[in-house]
Parts: sequence; structure tokens; C-alpha cells
Amino acid sequence: MDCDQSFLDTISFGYTQTQPDSPIGEQATPSTQHRSAITEKGKSNKGKNWSSDEDKVLIAAWANTSLDIVGTDENRDAYWDRISEYYNTHKESSWPERNANAINCRYTTINRETSKFCGCLQHILNRQESGRTIEEKTNDAHILFKEMDLKKRSLSH
Repeated sequence: MDCDQSFLDTISFGYTQTQPDSPIGEQATPSTQHRSAITEKGKSNKGKNWSSDEDKVLIAAWANTSLDIVGTDENRDAYWDRISEYYNTHKESSWPERNANAINCRYTTINRETSKFCGCLQHILNRQESGRTIEEKTNDAHILFKEMDLKKRSLSH
């Protein structure tokens, strides 16, 4: 994550740089190429990591496509194909093409982590601490979010 920001920086609600990086950060996704998942030398052929700017375009693609009126007969594949088409039309030319599966996987990660963060924020807000700004409470939620991730990682090892 050299020059790219973490996902939590993307949703920055007063989050300061002194806080730890997001645990989802930049995520690897399935390859959008029609090649084998394993190269000739046995190395994985994963897709390029997603940048925060790509995440923003993906979220816009989902939001704009989700607002489109479509029949209830639309299946899951057609839905994600439309989101993929929007994303690939609006992305920077230097970014890789993303297929519907890669876009769906990344959106699922963003959605899951955003829900966890919202739960942390609600936990902090439920304390009803007077005299604290929303920025301070949001920073506390970022810290709680990171602590939960670190605790989860330490339990899995």
C-alpha cells in the first residue's frame, strides 16, 4: 500500500493518519484474463490489487446500477454484468479491466467490512458520551474496528 490509501481512508469521517491502516486495505481479486489460474511455473495468476480510487468507482457503479429500474426477472449474473459494464466504462484507462466475478467479490468485501465498521461506530455512539465530537467518536470507532481485526487475526494463529 505505497501510494494508495486504505479503504477506511476512503470513507474518512475524520479519521486521522495516526490511526492504523484498514485491515482490508488493497485486496487481491480473481484474474480478469481468460487464462488458467496457475501459470506454467506453478505461480498464482491473481488479479491486480484494487486501489482506493478503483473502490470509489466500484461503489459508484453499484450505486448507479442499483438505482436503475429493472424487471424482477433479472438474474444475479445479469445484475453484476451491468455493474461490471458501468465500472469498466467509468474506470481510468490505466486500470485493469475487471470481470463481473472480480467486481462482485470486491464489492462483497467492501460491504462486509463497511457493515463491521458501522457496528463499531454504533457501539461508540451508544455510549452517549457528552462533550465529544463526531470526529472523536469516529476515530474511536476506527480504533475499535482495527482492534477487532487484530484480535481476530491473533485467534486464528
